[in-house]
Parts: sequence; structure tokens; C-alpha cells
Amino acid sequence: MNQTSPSLETLTEIDDRAEAARTRRPEPVNTAAASRAPEQQQAYAARVVVVDENQLRASSLASALKVAAEDVVVVSGPDGWALRNELFPADLVLLALGGRQVSALATGAEAVQRNPFAEVIFYCDDADAPEVSAAAVLGITRIVPAHQMSSWLGRAGAQLARAACLRRAAAAMLASAPEPPVLGADSPSAPRLPLPTAEMRFRESYIRCLLTQSGSRQEAARRAGVPYRTMCEMIRKLGIAGD
Repeated sequence: MNQTSPSLETLTEIDDRAEAARTRRPEPVNTAAASRAPEQQQAYAARVVVVDENQLRASSLASALKVAAEDVVVVSGPDGWALRNELFPADLVLLALGGRQVSALATGAEAVQRNPFAEVIFYCDDADAPEVSAAAVLGITRIVPAHQMSSWLGRAGAQLARAACLRRAAAAMLASAPEPPVLGADSPSAPRLPLPTAEMRFRESYIRCLLTQSGSRQEAARRAGVPYRTMCEMIRKLGIAGD
């Protein structure tokens, strides 16, 4: 069986495609976006810290947390809290009250100082512990019974950690946003509106905004410091009544 030789036109097309492939410029790569991706993932990763001298219980609580894959859970004993610079800022801090160490309340205060958006949860297995009494004096009432922590964390822990993380990320974004330009005063030579026109436009914009914020004419009149009938008359004259 004879094979058909490719035509000259076919060979030319093949050569053209090969030459185009050799000379084709590579597609531009958005290196800035690629470099930002890991940073964004890190910014949105929640950090959970469990501080408990009962390491078995602490490990059990860490296992009960159904956090996302990128989140970080750290278990530490009270004596290992010297590594606080590596553990903070944390979004969810679980602190055991009672036992030989009495630093849990101070640790919680420091956690909030480092991250004002952190969720700090205390738990204890002894309601008569001196630290529990000290917490009550300080106004801390959210203390979870230790034997209920695992089941509760399984339902609420991930949500608390994620919410605190997003609050922290939102605050960082707002802080990094540049300030908007400030509206400057017009030059003295700029044309001015006639006084009656300027006064009417001021009243209309002021009353429209006041009505929207107040929800009723009665409340708008009270906030403006004028009688109700006066407010209704100004609304009529400005043509706002039919809106």
C-alpha cells in the first residue's frame, strides 16, 4: 500500500507552525498576584491557642475543633507561655482556670491587648477555685465547665475562630487603606450661588437626609427643633411631599 506524500502546502504549514512556536513570546505572569496569594492565605488563617497544664485535656480540645485546613492550633502549658511572642496574635484563646498555675487571667488580658478582636474563653472544672472568684470580680462571667468544652467547641469553636480572624483581617485592611482626598475650599474668585438659591438647596438636602434618618415627620421635626406644622410646611414648599 502506497503512502501519500504530503503536499508542498502541507509542509509549508508545518514549518510555519514550528517557527511560530519558536518565536512565540511567553504569556505574561502576574507575579504580584502570585506572591500575594500565600500572604492572603496566611492573613485569613485563624490562630487558636489552648493553654492548659493538663496537656491531655488540651490535646483533646484541640482535636475537637473543626477548623479549616489552613488554620493553626497551638497547645501550650502555662510554663511554656514564655513563647508568647510566637503564639500571638491569636484569634481564639482557650484558657484553663485553676490548677497550680494562676496566670490564666493575666494571659487572657495580654491576648486581648495583642489582638483586640480575639475571642477569649475560660474553662474550669472547679467552680470554687480562687481564680474563678477573681474572674467574677473582674467582670468575667463566660466560664465554660471543663467537661462540656469538647462538645461545645465542636459546634462553636471554628465559628468563633473564623469570626475573630475576619475581624482582625478587616481591621488590617481598613488601616492600610489610604485616606481619601479632602475637599478644599473654593477660591475667592469662584462664582457663588445667590443667597436664596443656596438657602433653598441647603434646606432641601438637610430635610431630605433628616427624613430618611428619622423615619417620620414627627421625629424629623423633633430632631430639627421646629414644630411639626412648620416641618410639614417646609416639606410642602420644597416639593418633597410628593416623593
